Amino acid sequence: MIRSEALDITLENRGSAVWLTLAGHFYNEQVPAIREKFTTLLKDGNRSFVVDMEKIISADDTVVPMFLTLLNTIKGKGGELKLIFKNDCLRQAFQPCINLFAIFPDADSLSRDSLFGLLKKQGKNLKRKTGFRISRSVAIFTLLILCGWFITLLSVIRMQSARMQEQETELQELNQWKQESSIEMEQLKERLLPLEQLGILRDAERAKSKRR
Repeated sequence: MIRSEALDITLENRGSAVWLTLAGHFYNEQVPAIREKFTTLLKDGNRSFVVDMEKIISADDTVVPMFLTLLNTIKGKGGELKLIFKNDCLRQAFQPCINLFAIFPDADSLSRDSLFGLLKKQGKNLKRKTGFRISRSVAIFTLLILCGWFITLLSVIRMQSARMQEQETELQELNQWKQESSIEMEQLKERLLPLEQLGILRDAERAKSKRR
């Protein structure tokens, strides 16, 4: 975590995207540090960025122009920039150019949009290759089918895991019974050894054979 006097910046990688979480007061003093951070990330080959600013308390009029510059730079390199916030502070600041940015109220909304975007991209690829077009309703239906298949797969895996645990428990109990039986057999042999040495056990076996 990089920490300044008025702004907390958390940087992490989530999949193919770099996430920056900003919290506190966002003023002109922090703009150079943010710009430098993006420049370094772009030089390192990163192209997908998400900036979560829901915890921004206040911001001055230099923040939006900075993000406009960053947006142009990132798009110029074939990348994308997505913003997350729904607080009134930033909504008012970004209102004049809100259509220029990809803004989401929370991380869940962004994830859903990314999934629909993937389906849409696959639909475009299919259209180019086959001439067919996948509508939004078909994409949603496909998503539901995939979710159902995934849930079913998880259920099967859990059932198989539970069955394997039961079998492992039964095997352990069987091994324990086998060990106990072996011990009892050895103890029985030790008890019968004196009778065998005296010949009593052999006489008893002969008498039993004659009766048969």
